[in-house]
Amino acid sequence: MTKLLWMLLCVGFIASASAFPKDRLIDSLKGAYAAEGDARRRVDILLNLKDLTDSSEDEMFYARKLFDEAFAAGDAFAVGSSLGSLASYYIARPESADSLGKLLRAVEPLLEGSSMEGLPAYYRMVDMARRIQVAGTEESVRLCQDYVDSVRTSPPHTVCDEASQLFLKGIAAYKLGSAEGRMHMERGLPYWTDEAALLPKMRPTARRNFHANLITCLISVYGTTRDRDALVRTADDYLAMLDAYYLDPEVVRRRPYIPKEMSYLVCYYTMCTSPLIDRQRAGAYYDRYRRFVESSSSQDNMLLDRHWFYNISVSYYEHWGDYANAMVYNDSLILVSRPAGMSAQLADMYARRANLYERMGRYKEAGGAYREVIAVRDSLASLQYAQRVGELEVQYGLDKVERDRALLLAQKRRNLLWFIAVILAIAIVAVVYLWRNLTRIKHLEHNLRIESQRALESDRLKRDFMGSMSHEIRTPLNAINGFAELIAEGGLSKEESVEFAQIIRDNTQLFTALINDMLEVSQLDNTVAELPKMPVDICQLIRTEIERLPPKDGVEYRMDFAGPEIVVPLHRGYVTELIRELLKNAVKFTPKGSVTVACGCAGNGLLTLSVTDTGCGIDPADAERVFERFYKADPFAQGLGLGLSLCRLIARKSGGEIRLDTSYTQGARFVVTLRV
Repeated sequence: MTKLLWMLLCVGFIASASAFPKDRLIDSLKGAYAAEGDARRRVDILLNLKDLTDSSEDEMFYARKLFDEAFAAGDAFAVGSSLGSLASYYIARPESADSLGKLLRAVEPLLEGSSMEGLPAYYRMVDMARRIQVAGTEESVRLCQDYVDSVRTSPPHTVCDEASQLFLKGIAAYKLGSAEGRMHMERGLPYWTDEAALLPKMRPTARRNFHANLITCLISVYGTTRDRDALVRTADDYLAMLDAYYLDPEVVRRRPYIPKEMSYLVCYYTMCTSPLIDRQRAGAYYDRYRRFVESSSSQDNMLLDRHWFYNISVSYYEHWGDYANAMVYNDSLILVSRPAGMSAQLADMYARRANLYERMGRYKEAGGAYREVIAVRDSLASLQYAQRVGELEVQYGLDKVERDRALLLAQKRRNLLWFIAVILAIAIVAVVYLWRNLTRIKHLEHNLRIESQRALESDRLKRDFMGSMSHEIRTPLNAINGFAELIAEGGLSKEESVEFAQIIRDNTQLFTALINDMLEVSQLDNTVAELPKMPVDICQLIRTEIERLPPKDGVEYRMDFAGPEIVVPLHRGYVTELIRELLKNAVKFTPKGSVTVACGCAGNGLLTLSVTDTGCGIDPADAERVFERFYKADPFAQGLGLGLSLCRLIARKSGGEIRLDTSYTQGARFVVTLRV
């Protein structure tokens, strides 16, 4: 019984099953639909066709057409009437969950305020209930827990939303309590009782659907708890609701062929066969159901009604021990079921007949009936075997055709793959060839740009060199020649002769220094390895060079050493030249202030040397240009512009570096770092 109730729980929203289609009426309605041009009358015809074809292979076709045309016409009643078939189709297919959600969201605004209001909430509830029911134990528990957690923060907006939440909370309470294997449907009863109190507040169709699902839970709980009064009261309320719904003027007018049987079936079956109901009350329910069946509108619509009626009648009379009447109705059930062919259900009917004979003490007839059962089951087995063999033969033929097609397709694909592979190989070879050529061209272009830059740089250096040489060498040579001629002519006083001779010596020294700078730069340029080193007291070296500096008014020479002596391996000559050039440069551009030389070991085998002045300073933008050959911040200043370039060469050849400290703004500070 419980299995039957839960099977009907998730399909109970289809308020009634279908009767056999009335073929002539259906054909007539099809013709009327094809000829009708008015949209609303077409919807009415489709509504009748949908009801007449309920549970047939044409049901979904007419349900979809009804939905489309009714939605376009804004007919909320017809749209709601089509939802049962469409929703049941999507709910039975979990992969169509998105389609169901989209469908319900689309119709919700149209149904709001109509007699079909609340149906979207109902179908969402049924979808969730079905997912919980068909899931495995662990998944079902997870779904229930997730749902309970979600509704804590999601208050209902409508009475149907509230009813939906109460129903599913009851399902969750029952499933969570039954996770250990024992059913506890009574745990859902408080929620379902609260839901029942909300039913009168709903629109008719929503109330019928919610009530149809709720009744399956309530009659099962009351049967388990053996609460006869609650069971009777619940059944009577449900049957009264159904009677009122099917007498609703809009339902009677627009859905004259609406199927009704399944709406009543579960309730009548329970009340006719429940052990809690006494014989008199059960008989009253049975008579009521019999009158309902006999009130069917036409003989054509009675066949399926009789089928359910015979089934319930057999169960009713068998339950109350009236085996003779049970036998009559069972034979009628066999009679109406036999034209459909052999089936497991028909075999069960024959077995039931044999069991009834046995209970009646008619053992001879029971034996004959059991032989019929064996014959039916043998026929069914033979039929099933023949059907299975036929299916296998058909499947074999289809598989063979599919295999041949697959082999042909595989051969075509192999040929295509070979063709693609050859084309791909050719393309790869072409790409590699083009890539190598392109790489070689880019490499040549790169080398050409480098050589071009070198040529431009060489040309610039040559121009700078020639410009500097023409100025810097001509100046001392002119002085030497001029004063030498004056001395040679005679007529000079002794003091003048001495002065002119000193000028000649000074310019000769200047000229010699220029030549020496160029030679040093050239020699260092051609040196590949680092300069040879030997232990040198760098402090003494600096003292010597400072002592050699000529005094300059307003300029103070300072030394700042980390210790009295710092002995490190260096190339004495070149490091001396580096210090001399830096000091000469500092003194040259410091009209007043100080020139400070600092020295110390920075660790990690590094020696740090700095020369700081308080002169005019250097623009930070020229921090690198000052080390270029022949560059002079003041083009008219004396010298070739080789001093700082020579310093950088010496520093790098000594395994170090020289830089301008741009953070110092009181003049210029050059910092030399040497690896020792």
